[in-house]
Amino acid sequence: MAVILGITSFDGSARAQAQPEAAPAPTGEDPPIAEPAAEPASPPADASAAPAPSAEAAAPALQGAAVTVPAPPAPPAAEEPWKKPISVAAWARVGGRLQNPGAREKMDRLLGDGELDLSFSGEINRFIRLQGAIVAQFGPTPTGGNIAGSATLRDVIAKFQLHDLLNVWVGRMIVPSDRSAFSGPWSMGPWNYPGFFEPYAPPIGPKQGPLGRNDGVTAWGKVAGGLFKYYVGAFNLHDSSVSPLYTARLNLSLLDPEPAYYQKSTYLGEKSILALGVAGEVQKEGSVESLPPPAPDTPPGVPRKDTYMEINADLLFEKNLDTAGTLTLEGAFYKYLGDFERFDHSYFALASYLTPNNIGVGKLQPLVRLQQAKLKNADPYLLIDAQMGYIIEGHAARVALGYQRSDLSGVKGNALFLGVQLQK
Repeated sequence: MAVILGITSFDGSARAQAQPEAAPAPTGEDPPIAEPAAEPASPPADASAAPAPSAEAAAPALQGAAVTVPAPPAPPAAEEPWKKPISVAAWARVGGRLQNPGAREKMDRLLGDGELDLSFSGEINRFIRLQGAIVAQFGPTPTGGNIAGSATLRDVIAKFQLHDLLNVWVGRMIVPSDRSAFSGPWSMGPWNYPGFFEPYAPPIGPKQGPLGRNDGVTAWGKVAGGLFKYYVGAFNLHDSSVSPLYTARLNLSLLDPEPAYYQKSTYLGEKSILALGVAGEVQKEGSVESLPPPAPDTPPGVPRKDTYMEINADLLFEKNLDTAGTLTLEGAFYKYLGDFERFDHSYFALASYLTPNNIGVGKLQPLVRLQQAKLKNADPYLLIDAQMGYIIEGHAARVALGYQRSDLSGVKGNALFLGVQLQK
């Protein structure tokens, strides 16, 4: 089951908002009070005939009256960057899977997993922002072990927002590869992230890194408020022993714009979306030969290498049909190039429907997704998910219950899964 707790301030990414200026603090002294001037005598009945008083005659009436001119208020002190508010978010997912890892067709073992993300973001000034996050996880491992509980740095980003056309992010961040990477499991309809043909093993898809992150730099920009966006990045910059991974992505939204760096795989009817994205990756000597374990007392062999390339395209259509509910259609295709890549291509196709009205405290979202990955030297992998979602507060509170059928080159499997996600 997956639970997302969120304490978050968003802009599509979370941004701290400037606080109103505080009123000047009082000095502790009351201002001097002027004595009232003497009340003038009543005018004669014929005011027009009465002579105007001379300046000398009026002067005694003003003597003794203190005239106080208020001092102009002091300008407010400039707010120091470190005193500006910081936005904090806590997200959690808790899930359960009914499946036997050793005999995947049997659903006689219950496997639990969970994740807690703590993220922080703030604004130094109008051009510079920062973002950081820590993630803690527990659950099974691909080899049958268990992650008792581990925490690691997920994000640390310095953001230089120079113009709509040019933003530069430096640090550990999401690799701009496909829509699913930007969305993550938090902002998509399916409970399971695409590409997880083997549960708890790394997903099949573009090269990224742990949790979809990598260390590098990304330049990105938007036109017309986000109707068109571009991303260009270089990653693996923490490891001088390997070549950099270069990435690029273009995204065109033909209906509502998507202004933020991050994109969702479903807006749950809040936007009308028809968006097409294309992306690619290249890494010199990034396609590496897989060698069998060396024999005892034998040094390991040296693997051969080739240039790695990956090209992908994704399409998202989502339309709120008012009283008829919200329809979502999504698809993506990935092509892998390199002599030593295990897969030739992969793809997924998804359809979901969100009811227009609440049933109880939330809306129902039935969903079906088909995934396939074609191996170069074996039969393909196949996954089919059938899921019923219960959307209580958008992505901030939802529940998913589903069934998954798998066929991994003839090794078939069945699984039931349940997840809970909460954000605040």
